[in-house]
Amino acid sequence: MSNKGKKNFFIIIVLTIAFALEYFTAESFLAGIVPFPFGEMWLHTLDGFLRDALLLGAALMLYSRRKRIPDRAKRYEPVVVVGVSYLLFGCFIISFLEMDKGFLTALAYFTGLFNNIVIVLLGAMYYHHWPTKPMKAVYFCIYYLTCLIMIFDAIYFWTTSMHVESVLFDNLNHYAFIGIVSTTAKWQVALVAGLIILYILLFKVSKPRRSKPNFTWSLLCVVMFGMGLNLSYNLLSMAVYQGLDQVSGLDIEVDMEKSRRPARDMLATPVNVNFVGRALFKTDKVVKNPQDFKERVLTDQDKKTLKEMGIVPQPIYAKPGKAQYDRVVLLVLESVHREYLHFYNPKIPAGTTPFLDKLLAKTPHFSHYYSTGVPTTQGLNATFRSQVIYDEDLPGKNQGSLYRAAQGAGYKGIFLNASSRYYNKEYLEYPRQFGMEEYLAKEDLAAEGYTGASGWGFHNDVMYKETLRLLAEHKDDKLLLVTKTLDMHQPYPYYGISYENMPPEVRDQGTITVCGMYWVDKTLENFFKEAKAQGLMDKRTLFVITSDHNPHSGGEYKTLVDKEIDKRSVAPIPLIFVSSNPEPLKDLATEDYASQEDLAPTLLALMGVITPPDFMGRDLRLPWDKPYALGYFGGKAYYYSEEENIVAELNEAVPDTPDKDALANYLMYHYTKRHRENS
Repeated sequence: MSNKGKKNFFIIIVLTIAFALEYFTAESFLAGIVPFPFGEMWLHTLDGFLRDALLLGAALMLYSRRKRIPDRAKRYEPVVVVGVSYLLFGCFIISFLEMDKGFLTALAYFTGLFNNIVIVLLGAMYYHHWPTKPMKAVYFCIYYLTCLIMIFDAIYFWTTSMHVESVLFDNLNHYAFIGIVSTTAKWQVALVAGLIILYILLFKVSKPRRSKPNFTWSLLCVVMFGMGLNLSYNLLSMAVYQGLDQVSGLDIEVDMEKSRRPARDMLATPVNVNFVGRALFKTDKVVKNPQDFKERVLTDQDKKTLKEMGIVPQPIYAKPGKAQYDRVVLLVLESVHREYLHFYNPKIPAGTTPFLDKLLAKTPHFSHYYSTGVPTTQGLNATFRSQVIYDEDLPGKNQGSLYRAAQGAGYKGIFLNASSRYYNKEYLEYPRQFGMEEYLAKEDLAAEGYTGASGWGFHNDVMYKETLRLLAEHKDDKLLLVTKTLDMHQPYPYYGISYENMPPEVRDQGTITVCGMYWVDKTLENFFKEAKAQGLMDKRTLFVITSDHNPHSGGEYKTLVDKEIDKRSVAPIPLIFVSSNPEPLKDLATEDYASQEDLAPTLLALMGVITPPDFMGRDLRLPWDKPYALGYFGGKAYYYSEEENIVAELNEAVPDTPDKDALANYLMYHYTKRHRENS
């Protein structure tokens, strides 16, 4: 037998063994199911076998070129550095997202490797063809910028479980930089700084050689290889989904395959191209062309489906009765998940949130209250304007809001913010969009004589002290006061209690988030203690404790929250009502599903104020046939109710269920309607 024949025989033997192993693995994995799912077994076997064949093919390709690898690795060393960095990042993504280890994931991994090195590879090719100092500088810039972006993207991914989005650049400024650095452990800052320096040192280029590869041929090979990988991944991803959908008995696999695709796409994403694209263009914008803001019409099928989901496309609000409260104080925490409270989650030590747990045991609260928007501005938009999708380009002057409605009825509207007024120009944007009469921020607090601001801004203790002062100042007035704190901001919260003074069960739990929640609980306890002592908790005052949005689904969040459904981009947050006069709150349907869009209509009803007609939420005191929660993030609509939960992509050409189609149409109907009425 010739050497080629022996080699082919060896490959056949290896593939046969691989197929047998995958068959027995799949059979063992499904052995306990009755009746035995033969379709799934063969699917798992084929999936594992194709992955093994792909890995074997890659290994054989490298082996066949083993003599050339040392030379090419030395010549293209910066490309190798980027490639190894991505391979490590890719392994992290697979592990962090708990992705399947099948054929398409392996193909996405290889595709991602190529996509993340190709720009650096092209820079290397151009340099070795024209080895001048300017070209070397260009080569270095491409390499180093890619490395920096990969570091940044990896940190962002760890915090949010996604690559960089356009919304990041709306909030990326030196205030955010200071906030993140000041709340990050010194060793972590040092590690990042070390990597930044290390990548500079790893940029090594070999001396120019007289003999050079054929540049045109090399460029053509890169283009063809890239097209082959990306086309193979995309076409096979679609083919597998469509193929599974045609096989009876594989309905679960079809649903799982559809949910796996976004994660695999993230694995194949070139982080440098994604970063630059998100920075330059508002890719998160729902409708990018103003000419597309034509009237959307809900079909009869949409209306029927929405009714079955409990959604009323154009709610009609009842005329309000007498005001039940003259002062409403909304305490908005930063990035607090419902599951961060021990009352809901036994993984949080009992000593972490004893005060909040006590409030939950005796005061009205909602256990199924969800973010409608993420991050902060989007969450506040839903809270103040009862909208689902926020668009900063749309003037807010003529849009209904909690502040505008309350102030129109004689209430004083104040927004107290812990961060700098110049953060994302909020001192201009928030009054324009949400309509608060008075906007106060870090600089205003400093002018009042407060000290101790660090990181993101002033801390909870100072914020609540100023809240008490403002409440006392307006003790006899009609007041809507919102206090927005920041101490629980990701990636790492702030806590103003020394490690030694914390209960052992809190400090030894192992996460900074739990320590941060202990600080949140203690400062809130002190706030209400002082409010009571100063006579500010009278029967005409209502306090509401909630969050601006749920945390981004990454970092310590993943270790503290167990249920996958509660780790989505739109997730549950606290909503607690506190008053010495609970009688007006007795009709709150606290077991219902609800979301941020429902808070403003509820508060306005309690304040005896007419609800603006362009609101989308409902009064939570009134009975509802099928209560639901609604949210939006990253081009997807989220719907939760007791019976079902739905995630619908707004731009999906052919939704696979009527519910998803109607939900997407409902959001776009209101979004375009608001644009046509306010542009």
